[in-house]
Parts: sequence; structure tokens; C-alpha cells
Amino acid sequence: MSEYYLSVDGGGTKTEFLLRSQDGSKQLRVKSGPSSVKSVGEAAARANLGAGLQMLWEQAGIGPEAVGHGVFGLSGCDSPRDESLLRNMIEGLGFSQGQYTLCNDAVLAFYAGAEPPGMVLIAGTGSIVMGVDSRGKVTRAGGWGYGFSDLGSGYWLGSRCLAAALGYCDGWGSWAPWFPAIAQALGAERLENLPEKAADITQCDKVAALAAPLLKWEEPEPLREQILDEGSTHLSALLTAVYRRMDHQMGESFHLVLAGGCMKNRDYAKRVEEKLPFELRQAILPESGQLTPAEGGLRLALRAAGERLLPE
Repeated sequence: MSEYYLSVDGGGTKTEFLLRSQDGSKQLRVKSGPSSVKSVGEAAARANLGAGLQMLWEQAGIGPEAVGHGVFGLSGCDSPRDESLLRNMIEGLGFSQGQYTLCNDAVLAFYAGAEPPGMVLIAGTGSIVMGVDSRGKVTRAGGWGYGFSDLGSGYWLGSRCLAAALGYCDGWGSWAPWFPAIAQALGAERLENLPEKAADITQCDKVAALAAPLLKWEEPEPLREQILDEGSTHLSALLTAVYRRMDHQMGESFHLVLAGGCMKNRDYAKRVEEKLPFELRQAILPESGQLTPAEGGLRLALRAAGERLLPE
């Protein structure tokens, strides 16, 4: 049976699976729901991981035993306790110790777009900055929890959007023209129905999804400008903190990878870059072609197995 390599990019909004045969003749991609335990809970995360893997097995006509090496880059893998829980989850889905690598999803995003030294900023459902110096030492900031960290993320933006819209519904907040879009994103037929929908929210990804209407709104509007300006300031501060804590030589150039759903919005990404201090902006190398995080994970899986890397 041909050996396969697997990459799983699991976040708070969705999970992407990439399976590649050893000879490169077959490559399959599927997606499932979020697999961040801290976003949707252990049961839902396990179910979404299992659903995505089952789609792969059915399409490829194999099972987990055919995977030579897999890389699981999962959001919320932040502590030994997290790692233990996630390893139990992965091994419960048919994988054995030594058959896979488990890491935070930020690692996949970094190696998808760069080699050390460099930094990656992920701003999706949550936010995190990870720096990797030329010796491979990792420095991290952010990503410690939606309610008190993950600044500038989709959850952070969505929370501010929802709070502002609810303030208007309650009669004390000012109006913004994108409020109806927030209500629609939460499934409310009219803006006045938003409070009852908000009261039923139990998952972080539902809040993070409310960032999309704000980011897509193109007309100038003061409240939108205020929220995006504050969010981009937070993200810039995380990048600056990691940069100054990393071991690097004066004037050393490095790569900067911007990843996650929020960074796909060029306006928001540009705001982050413009707020970086001068010495940091001067050190950033020009952007080059970038793989997806799932493809970055596949590169790591191939590397772990001693195989050739994907074409750059």
C-alpha cells in the first residue's frame, strides 16, 4: 500500500485537511468545521476532526494506518494540558504515537510562507504572533484566550461589533449603517431581533463570524474606523513585542507572514503594517509566494519523514 502524508490545519472557524501520496500522484483536500477545543468544545472539535478524516479515507480508499507521517496544527495547543487532551483526541481517531506531529496552527502558517528567521501573525478567530529566529528558537505573544487575549482577532472584532449593535438596540448607543449586516450574520431577520439571538450564543466562532460584515463594509464610517484602528494597533503591538524579544542581529532581515481570515482583508492588514515601528518595517523582506497553512503542514510532514519538500 502506498504511503501517504497528512496535514491538518485546525482553527476556530474551519479545519482543512490535505493528504498527499508518497509519489505525489494523488493529493486530496477536504474541509470540515472548527476543531479548536477552546472555540467549540471538545466534543464538537473531535467530531469535526473525525468527519474530515473520514472524508479523506473514503476518497483515498485508505485508513489512518496508511499515513507515514501526519502534522496536526491545531489552534489552542498552548500548554502541556492542551497537548495531552489533543493527543488523546488524535490517537482516538486511529493514529499512533510517533506517526504524527502536534503543534500550534501558527507553526503551519509560518513554514507555509517563510524560513527562519521570521515572524507569523495569525488573525483569524483568535490571534497569535510567533517568531522563529535563525537557530529555531520560538518566541510567542498572544493567543491565550478569547475573552482576555487574542486582541485584534475575529473574535475581538466581532465582540466589539456585537456590543455596539446591542447598545443601539438597548437605546443608549449610536447608530451605524452596518448594524443590520451584523444582525443578518447572526440569523436575525431584523435588527430588533438581535438581542434574543445574541443571548443564545454559546460558541466563540459565532462571535468571530461577525467580523466579516465589518471588514467587508467599504464606505467610510466613524465607528468602523475606530474598531479597525484599535484592532490593528493591538496586532502591531504583538508583532513589535515579539520582534524585540527575539534573538537577532542589528539590521538582520527577516520574513513576515500574515495569515488568518482577518489578514485576507487588505485594508486591515495594511493598517497593521503601517503601525509597525520604522526599524521593524525596514527589516522585513519583500513578500514571496506563499503556500496555504495546510501546505506548510505537509512540508513539515515530508520533512519529518525525510522526503523531498513540495516545490517552492
